[in-house]
Amino acid sequence: MIDEASKTEKGIPYYNFRVPAGFPSPAMDYLEERIDLNKVFIKHPLSTFLIDCAGTSMIEAFIPPKCKLIIDRSLTAKNGDIVFAVLAGEFTVKYFKKIGDKCWLCPANKAMNDIEITDEMNMQIWGVVTTILITANDLKQCMP
Repeated sequence: MIDEASKTEKGIPYYNFRVPAGFPSPAMDYLEERIDLNKVFIKHPLSTFLIDCAGTSMIEAFIPPKCKLIIDRSLTAKNGDIVFAVLAGEFTVKYFKKIGDKCWLCPANKAMNDIEITDEMNMQIWGVVTTILITANDLKQCMP
């Protein structure tokens, strides 16, 4: 018996052109290939995972509740990266800010305050956010 799932093509159609947010292009007839989104979005498969986001602390960085975040554990967080961290036993997603020996986890929401990290807080960065997967409906939550 042939497994029907194995007959389907992996990947989605890819059209190699930039789409203006205006008049439709006649180039829609020129399919380039099928692409595997894992190859496009995941550089280090063995150290990459996906999480669902909750809360509004990163809303101004276009990270609304219900979006999905691709996290790469193999990357070292740099100043300005969005990180997935554990702070006092709680998971959080925030901007990583480092100046000299001090560092902060900073929300992208004007209603919330930056968190200065101290040794007593037991903060660990679990990975760097490499991709934000957001639907058009989720994006509406980020708009004023």
